[in-house]
Amino acid sequence: MTGRPDPEVYIVDVCGTLVLEDTTLGLLRHHFAKDTERPLRGWLFDTVCSRRTLPWWTFAVAEKLTGQHLLKRFAVRLLAGECREALDASAHEYARKLLADRRIDPVWQVLEEPFATGRVVLASASLDPVVAALASLTGARYVASTLQQHDGILSGCYETDLTGLKHQALVEKYGEDLLERPIGVMTDNASDRRLVERASVAYIVLHKAAHRDRWQGVGANFIEIGS
Repeated sequence: MTGRPDPEVYIVDVCGTLVLEDTTLGLLRHHFAKDTERPLRGWLFDTVCSRRTLPWWTFAVAEKLTGQHLLKRFAVRLLAGECREALDASAHEYARKLLADRRIDPVWQVLEEPFATGRVVLASASLDPVVAALASLTGARYVASTLQQHDGILSGCYETDLTGLKHQALVEKYGEDLLERPIGVMTDNASDRRLVERASVAYIVLHKAAHRDRWQGVGANFIEIGS
């Protein structure tokens, strides 16, 4: 990295990078737990989406075979008929809990000055309500996956899923100029390699030491944490 210019903006992943949480499932778990009118929905979510249950393993195998995020699409389907405003309210509650309890401290130490000077863009395939809430609370800009809705009612489907498409989303929302300037990138996702390779400074969050092998040939700083 020697000789490269200092980043003018930092592109930062959310799940597993900024916070130690899958924020799509985390938001839905928080939201459904509050719903006293439709308790079956929360029960179904917990039954299928809790780690190590038989349904969870079934989805895990199917995802391995297909390369698709099938569990999250199932979970999002449970939002059909939900009021978007109610989900947004839950997202703000959940985001505050994440910032209080689930920060990945070494990442935040690096980002203290960029956050303070408004030079952070959160780039996540997580759901727009929670990423927007985190951006609002931290003074960041953001791109995120969006949900289909009609007259404020959610359909239970994605409108856009940014998995593997963060580069395009950043350009569409903020223009090519954003990525043509010196950027810093922080992520734990191998799918963000394109962004990492064009960064003047890159930080890779490693949840397992073996994950370092995914980044062979990429000049980056590694932040090793235990998840």
